[in-house]
Amino acid sequence: MNKPSERPRAPSVEATIEQIRYWVPTISDVARTVEARDGESWLLSIEPHLAAACPVAIALTQSGRFDISIAGETYDDCELGSLDQLVHLLERITDGHVVQRRWVSAATGAMRGIETIVLLGPGAEWRDGQEADGGSERHDRHFLPYRRRV
Repeated sequence: MNKPSERPRAPSVEATIEQIRYWVPTISDVARTVEARDGESWLLSIEPHLAAACPVAIALTQSGRFDISIAGETYDDCELGSLDQLVHLLERITDGHVVQRRWVSAATGAMRGIETIVLLGPGAEWRDGQEADGGSERHDRHFLPYRRRV
């Protein structure tokens, strides 16, 4: 008699919140963090002490979807392949692996779109925002890590 194969369960929203709460003290010396709950979401704001680092805030809902603000750009109703990737996303942001890409009209200089890209590792990235079509120049803004490596 064959047993049905059991797939590993994805972490629950509450388990993900606990993972993030466990991780937050690792950046407490280089950032100010604020955690809260509203009626539907768990909220976390991370403000680095270093001005050239990237601030981030998330609002995680019970559905596992989240709103995220990265360097002042807000993206709604986002999701990752798995909730356990959320800590990794936050780690990469605090490690400075963020590019804010502004698309500007080559002819007029008018802003045509903004993308935010978080480099998750070799060949992997999280991205959201608006890429412009032809006739635009790209201007990339890079961020420093929260903690200086020596």
